[in-house]
Amino acid sequence: MEYCMIETAFDNKEELEKTIKELLDKKLVSSCQVVESNSAWNWHGELESAKELLLFMKSKNTLVNDIYKVIKQIHSYDCFEFAIFQLDSCNKDYLKWIDDETK
Repeated sequence: MEYCMIETAFDNKEELEKTIKELLDKKLVSSCQVVESNSAWNWHGELESAKELLLFMKSKNTLVNDIYKVIKQIHSYDCFEFAIFQLDSCNKDYLKWIDDETK
């Protein structure tokens, strides 16, 4: 498959908005969705929790490394989530839209 959805999480709205703008301006993603989350995780042996903003991005596999570089430059987490899910659809118009909106 040549399409993917990438997930990352932010606790800083300004970083999130800057990331979305840069990714869309550079045509690295076709769209972004933000979902508020009550998150919990283990970090250095301690249980932590916080409200986070989950960012879901639609793109092409060929752009994953460029997307990662943009997020890494902006994100303040020491170890941020960067999960990649392969994306397919029987709606070929949807996949074409991803192609049309990314470089």
